[in-house]
Amino acid sequence: MDRQTTMLFAVAVALCAAVLSYLLSFLSRMIAVKGRFLDLPTGGRKIHRQPMPLIGGLGIALAVFVVVAMVEWVGGGESVFVGFRVGQLVGYLAGVVVLLVGGMVDDRRPIPPQVQIIFPMLAALCVIAGGTGIVQISDPAKAGALSLVWWQPAFVVAGKIVRLSFPSDIITFVWILVATYATKVLDGLDGLVTGLTVIGAGLVSSLAFSPLYYQPAVGVLSAIVGGSFAGFLPVNVHPAKQFLGEAGATIAGFSLGVLAILSSAKIAIALTVLAIPISDAILVVFGRIRRGVPWYQGDDTHLHFRLLRAGLPHRVTVLLLWGISLAAGILALGLQTRGKLFLVVALIVLAAVTSYLAGIRASRRQPKP
Repeated sequence: MDRQTTMLFAVAVALCAAVLSYLLSFLSRMIAVKGRFLDLPTGGRKIHRQPMPLIGGLGIALAVFVVVAMVEWVGGGESVFVGFRVGQLVGYLAGVVVLLVGGMVDDRRPIPPQVQIIFPMLAALCVIAGGTGIVQISDPAKAGALSLVWWQPAFVVAGKIVRLSFPSDIITFVWILVATYATKVLDGLDGLVTGLTVIGAGLVSSLAFSPLYYQPAVGVLSAIVGGSFAGFLPVNVHPAKQFLGEAGATIAGFSLGVLAILSSAKIAIALTVLAIPISDAILVVFGRIRRGVPWYQGDDTHLHFRLLRAGLPHRVTVLLLWGISLAAGILALGLQTRGKLFLVVALIVLAAVTSYLAGIRASRRQPKP
């Protein structure tokens, strides 16, 4: 297929994924209610007023699997995913399965954070084992790229040669964990993470279909991911009928992280979309350490909660964070490497300043004893 035909195909695939995901949300909600996969309103960061069904990620993941299989079946011998090595697509889907299983276990009965992290780590290893990695980065000082493959030791495992790449594999592992946890910790307001994932996947797909970076496989897979999350959005926006749950929240960041590193040109785009949640997570962790509480202990000190306490309505807060991420991502599409770095730094500063000012505003609004 030529570029224009492939783009139209991607739009059709995204719509198909969205419709299927929306329909599957009814199934996942029914399973959540009958299986007691519920988020109970216990106060603090749980600001909803009644038990909410979880495992929204189940319908999203099923939509991704089904549509990927349909694309493979329609393509036959000329699959649009021919741009991927077999292991890359399998590694991504295997990672989604790992996060889905771990997330559903946690949604049914919360497990300690030190155990929860095992599932994102295994998912990241699935991606690396599939042959996906950050092998180079753009040189901000001059034209060209810097290789991240400095050493490639080889091992024989079960009669097969396994080759590692350093520091590429380590950097890939860290990036996927950071992206996964960025959306996990941001999942505190109705529709926030779901919408950001749609935005991020849409931007990656747009860049993948541009003449300069034309990669139809990346573009179509991004469209499937974006469509699957878009289909869940109607039941997740305020007031939500269902939450993403642990699986959905982690699959969101994991998917954006993997889509970004399928081509190094996409990392900066994904980073601009995730810059605010990543920087907010770092600030929150430092704040917990300063207060002498465990760094992994959830609380309501995140930026989005501070904006709510400062008086911003729920929907306005979500729209504001969506708008900043969308504007930053669109701006990044037209910037070179150095400009993208400045943009990311600006977003980090924006998140820090906004969080500080919102915290002051929120403290002033609190009734005096």
